[in-house]
Parts: sequence; C-alpha cells; structure tokens
Amino acid sequence: MQLQAIVRKNQYQDSVRLMQISRQASETPDVRKVLALLGTDSNKKVLADLGLMQAAIAAATANDLVICIEAATEAAVAAALDTVDACLKAVATAASAAEAKPRSLEEAARRLPGANFAMISLPGQMAKLDVADALDQGLHVMLFSDNIPLADEAALKARAVGKGLLLMGPDCGTAIINGVALALANVVRRGDIGLAAASGTGIQEVTCLIDRFGGGVSHAIGVGGRDLRREVGGAMMCQAIRTLAQDPATKKLVILSKPGAPEVMAKVLAEARASGLEVIACLLGADGATADSDGMACVSTLEEAAFRALGLAVPPPEIPEGLRRHVAGQSPRRRFLRGLYSGGTLCYETLFVLRDVLDIESNVAIRPELKLPYPVKGQAHCCVDLGEDEFTRGRPHPIIDLGLRLERLAEDMADPTVKVILLDLVLGYGAHRNPAAALAAALDHARRGQADGGPAVLAHVCGTDADPQQRRTQEELLSKAGAYLFATNAQAARAAQAIVAGTL
Repeated sequence: MQLQAIVRKNQYQDSVRLMQISRQASETPDVRKVLALLGTDSNKKVLADLGLMQAAIAAATANDLVICIEAATEAAVAAALDTVDACLKAVATAASAAEAKPRSLEEAARRLPGANFAMISLPGQMAKLDVADALDQGLHVMLFSDNIPLADEAALKARAVGKGLLLMGPDCGTAIINGVALALANVVRRGDIGLAAASGTGIQEVTCLIDRFGGGVSHAIGVGGRDLRREVGGAMMCQAIRTLAQDPATKKLVILSKPGAPEVMAKVLAEARASGLEVIACLLGADGATADSDGMACVSTLEEAAFRALGLAVPPPEIPEGLRRHVAGQSPRRRFLRGLYSGGTLCYETLFVLRDVLDIESNVAIRPELKLPYPVKGQAHCCVDLGEDEFTRGRPHPIIDLGLRLERLAEDMADPTVKVILLDLVLGYGAHRNPAAALAAALDHARRGQADGGPAVLAHVCGTDADPQQRRTQEELLSKAGAYLFATNAQAARAAQAIVAGTL
C-alpha cells in the first residue's frame, strides 16, 4: 500500500467542498482513501490517529491544504492526485469566470442589496466574528460550522433574537426556506406544514414522508442540536416558532427534537401553544409523559409526526415479497440485528422503537449500559450512527462518502450470526450522487457463496422522486440487489425486530 502526503501552502478551501473532492477522488480505482483537508490542529490530530502524520503535515497551518492519499500502487496515487487537482481547478475556473469575490460580508451585502440570508461554513474557531457581522448586517444565518463553544452559541443566538433574526446552527446541515433546499436537504412540495427542528435527518425524514404521502412544506428551520440545552435555553427554537407563526402560508407546526432540559422544553411548548398554529410536538424518545393537550398533539417518532401533520393514520407496514421465504431459509446460527446508519436521528428512532423488546448496543444508545465506544462493534444486537463525530473527524459524512459503511456492511454480511441488517439511504442535495449503486454492488458481492442467502437486508430510502438521485431509482437498485424496502424508517425497524423474534 502506497501513502503520499502533500501540503500546499496558503491554499484555503471551503471544508464542504473539500469533503466532496475527497469523496470523488476516493472513487479512483485501486485507491483506498483520499483526505483533502485544512491543516487545523483538530485535523492534524485526526491524521495522527490514522497513522498519517508526517513532518510536513505537522508544520501546516489552518490556511494550508493537506492532501493524503492511500492507494495500492504509485500509479493509483498519481491518478487520485490528478482527480483532486482537476476538482480544485474546476472550482478555481468557476470562480475566475464569475465576478471577483467580495472580500467581506459588508461588501457582499452591498453587492446584493436585497439579500437577507447568509450561509457560513468556516472552521468553528473562526466563525464567531463572521456570524456576528452577518447578524449586524441584518442577515439571517445558517451556520454549517461545528466546534463552536456553547457560551458563544448562546451569546450569538441572543444577539439574533434581539434583532428578530434566525441563527440556524451551529452544526445545522439541513433547512428548507421558501421552497429552497439548503445544504443536505430534499426537494419537497410546497404546502402548509412548517417545521422547527433540532435534527437534520429528522427534518429530512419528516419532510420526505409528508411529500411522499401527499402533503407539502412551507419552511423547515433547523436550529442546531444543542438549542434545547439549559445553557442556550431554546432561544432559536422559540424564534423559529415565532417566525413560522407569522408566515401566512404556514397552518401547521411540527417541532422535532430529542428531549431537552425540562424547563427549556416547557418554554418551547408554551411558545408553540401560543403560536395559533396546529401543533405536532415530536420529542423523539420521550417517555410518553407528555400527552396531547391544548390543541397540541404529542408524538414520539418521526413517522408519527409526519402522519399526524398530514391528518392521516400511520399505514400498516407492507411486508416485501420474498422476505418471509428468505428468513425461513436462514441458518439457525443467525440471531442478531445490526444497523448501519448515515442518519443519526434515524438510528436514534430505531433504538427508541425497539427499546422495550431488544437490548441494542450503540454509540448513541438510549441506556448508558448499552453505549459502545469507538469503533462501535457489538457482539450481539448493535446499531451504529456512522455520522457521529468519532467517525467523521477527517473524513466526509457517510451521507456523502459510503466508504466506511461499505466496509462495515461487508463485515456484517460475512458474520454467520447476523440475521438482519438495517440500512438507511439519505438522498438530496449534497448527498452521494448514486448511493444505491454502490450498496447494491456490495450486497451482490457479499452474498456470493452464502447458501442460506445471508442476512436479510432491510432498507429505507429517505428522499423524494424530485431529488437529484430519484427515490424510486434508488429503491429499484436496492431491490434488485436483494434488499427489502420499507416506506418509513420505523417500519423497517419493527420488521427487523419481528425477524429476530421469529414472528414475521
């Protein structure tokens, strides 16, 4: 195996762009891994943990571009580097063909006098001043960056609320504003259902189910995963609720979050009740103590939230053709459930749905005694959120890059004790261009020589037919590879439990 590291001085690039370039270059034949990232201290630690640290990398600064390539041959290393350079050249060419970039937010605001929205994706330690500047320019902000100190988040959100503005984030990767999908979001129909959510893949699952079953979305406002902590006080969740209440197109409000600090949740729910909208509150994983009251419906899964907003009953699951035959033919050695998730909230929903019937180990476990440390490889039932920080330091998110999930899928498919595997596929802008093709190829390869057909693979595709990847096309590819498709993530989870219990 060949390893090459290149440091290019003063070649700062957008981190999201570098993730995409890393993924594209990693698809080069005979290439195991490509990491294109900035020479920040946190990225250096990642490279050191991966055994990739060299003197040149140690000397790099946060403005330097670091490229690490691991491949089978020198020729493959060279081909991957050529791909990185071609992608960087394409970015530079597009930039030079356009008007010279503004050198500050003030200059950008002057050039676009009607603009009212800024998207910020910078290393977290550098983002605070730019967010404050954008707010002072009267701009709503979507903050993709993470690693923002909690005290800074609270102060910036208080500043935004004082100006009547939205600060979505930190670590906000999904939003839909006026029908425009931002960052990792899906193309859904317009309608009268608005969302205020502390969950990116939660927004994606609920909005896609609303679209799939005939409804539409006015806006989906992400607030970042820490907004309901005591230190932040639900500042942006309340601001999002007020914003949606003032929107004439919004008639229904869906609140999505894991349960936060009790006093913060009480404040948020009071704001929702005062909004004048029909409210569906989904506190994912709540213990059921919060019941419907004062015109507010309280549900505990993403599936329930979507159908309650649509005014429909949750449909009964449709068992795919051939699944029962597959399970009946499995070896009696197969006993365990495994889940490989790119959507963290989808993984958490599965754990919650099955919490009373299976003890499932996980890196996002509901019960402390079931929590597994990195690399999160359980000996029995196990579900892994591959999008957690321990898996994404120095590498693209699994919604963008399937490499790590394909490795884990091969391991679980080869394990003679695994009975059923749960997979999610999250589509939309920014996601992998054709994830089902890569997963289908991996499944075809893994099933060779397995007399009993191997583990039953249950999949849910979170997306719409209007997405760049097209939901139906992705489902057809998976189905042809022997996966069994379910309309919702929760239905796939319940079917997996029935398979393990022998009651399907």
